[in-house]
Amino acid sequence: MAEQIKAENTDIDSKVESLIKASEVESGEFDWQCTFADYFKMVLSDPTIPKLSHVLTYEAIIEKGITINPDQTKSYNLFSDKIFGIENALEKVMQYFSSAAERTEVRKRILLLLGPPASGKSSIVNEIKQALEDYTRSTKGSVYSILGCPMQEEPLHLISKKTRKTLFKEFGIYIEGELCPRCRYLVRTKYKGKISAVPVIRTVFSEKEAVGIGSYIATNPNPVDSSILVGSIDSDKLDGNRLEVSGKAFRLDGELNVGNRGMVEFVEMFKADKHLLTTLLGLAQEQVIKIEKFGSVYADEVIIGHTNEGDFAKFSDDEQSEALRDRIIALQIPYNLRISEENKIYNKMLEGSSLQHVHLSPLTINSVSIFAVLSRLVQPSVIGASPLDKLHAYNDGLQRGSFNTEAEISKEGMEGISPRYVMNRISAVSSSEEVKCVTPITAIKSLWKGLDQNVNLKKKIESAQYSSLVLDTIKEYREMAIQTIQKASVDSFENSANNLLDKYIDSISSYLAKRNDLINERDMRDIERMCGIAEKEKDKFRKNVLEKSTAWKEVGRQFTYESDPILKQAIEKHLLPSTRQIARQLSEPRFAKQRVKWEQFKKTISSRLQETYGNCPICSDDLIVFVNHVLNTKKPIAKVPKNGTIEWNWPT
Repeated sequence: MAEQIKAENTDIDSKVESLIKASEVESGEFDWQCTFADYFKMVLSDPTIPKLSHVLTYEAIIEKGITINPDQTKSYNLFSDKIFGIENALEKVMQYFSSAAERTEVRKRILLLLGPPASGKSSIVNEIKQALEDYTRSTKGSVYSILGCPMQEEPLHLISKKTRKTLFKEFGIYIEGELCPRCRYLVRTKYKGKISAVPVIRTVFSEKEAVGIGSYIATNPNPVDSSILVGSIDSDKLDGNRLEVSGKAFRLDGELNVGNRGMVEFVEMFKADKHLLTTLLGLAQEQVIKIEKFGSVYADEVIIGHTNEGDFAKFSDDEQSEALRDRIIALQIPYNLRISEENKIYNKMLEGSSLQHVHLSPLTINSVSIFAVLSRLVQPSVIGASPLDKLHAYNDGLQRGSFNTEAEISKEGMEGISPRYVMNRISAVSSSEEVKCVTPITAIKSLWKGLDQNVNLKKKIESAQYSSLVLDTIKEYREMAIQTIQKASVDSFENSANNLLDKYIDSISSYLAKRNDLINERDMRDIERMCGIAEKEKDKFRKNVLEKSTAWKEVGRQFTYESDPILKQAIEKHLLPSTRQIARQLSEPRFAKQRVKWEQFKKTISSRLQETYGNCPICSDDLIVFVNHVLNTKKPIAKVPKNGTIEWNWPT
């Protein structure tokens, strides 16, 4: 026993030593230094080393990888597993960086992310900041600066303007900017103008260490000392000539100084004092930080702000803000509008939560997602279309223009229920000790009860819009619940569905290749009729399906029965028992002999719900009872009296 303990301790000591050594190696990995002369040789042999801030940021994002989707759209890996359902907005963000990286006028504009609370604005910026930190730690993204410079100065600023023209002409090396006061003073005094001897170091960006990434949280509208942005001044070192004063007294420790070569973030941008915002004018347009009475300092950085629509509207209405407004590119970051993506948001949030002791029914996540997405949709202006029609169309990737005008669509997703609110309400239900599983109706009821505590939604609650939203959500849950029971009543439903799809694709592939001996026309038409495809339209439909399945395979993704909404509906209709059959099987029989079969059916369903569909014993039983109730009693789960409240007829 003693020998075993000794061996274990030796093993632990070895691991500790190994881990400490690895940490020491990593921390010293970037302790690199050379002279400017050596750095200059490096640049001449590889002109891609020096990078302006927008180039560096764009490359940092792209370095994480790009995935081409079956529909040929791009997904940026940096955001893929963290930000969901706002691909169009992310594409516009990438268009900004792509254009700015080409040194167009776009890089002289402030990127403003505009959207409701918890729509993903901060998450986008946080991912970009992390990408910058990671990229500067890589060989490809290495950043070099002058030793001792608080603004991580680009060493090429040591090159005279006349020499820069030759460099650009002969080597394609573009140099922009001037030395900061501190470096200019050091070159003239310490190095006596001998720039070749100026030491250059490797610099790694870090928001925590205030290197290359600045951040300002603008929560105070009252006048604030501008030094928080432009840097403070050491009043004890103001004696001497201007060169000495600027070189010694300027601390260059403001957030704009910190963000040089990288980026600066403005949180709640328009809550800042107007005087502070004016400092962004010179930085955006001229790449200079203006210091009152002491001239200016060159800075090259990406400026990203984020705010809500209300604050932006106030800013836009202010005539005095016209100059700054002209230097802003505002991109809407709306809430997600697809149920499937909303599910991913909540599953991601749950990963880092402490709700592990409580089970959530799989349909609970679906139900709260429906509630949230419905709250964000503009009412359809097309006669006969309902919010639920629109909900399904969006989730299936169909065109938005078929429900509303372009002006109406532009407002979509800019208000409504936030993911943060939904998680707060789920947490409120889960906090009760007696709750072991959060069922869908329990969650929907909690969402409704919490609305009167949400200041942003007061007016809408009074207008009874949200009471109808609750009823629509219950209506959707009813359909999902019935279909889940239908699937659980079929042995290995998913396998059967995918096998049927594979047979159909094999048949249409043979048909289009004119290999008539390998096709089964009757089986193909059975599926197509359930898709609503007429005889004369079958060739076009078959070609489209084959092209889509091929596109999925080409990007390394499996084309399943759920990949196409029309085929999914048809296959489910083909394989699943009817609601009438399910209602009959769930209804409690009168005679004891029939009850044995009835109990066995429920037991089989419950077992499949748990083994295949992620339910626990509590929510599987709740689901069976719920479906039996809605199919066999016809009593509503909830109703809205004239006073606009909700009467619940289901225990939670």
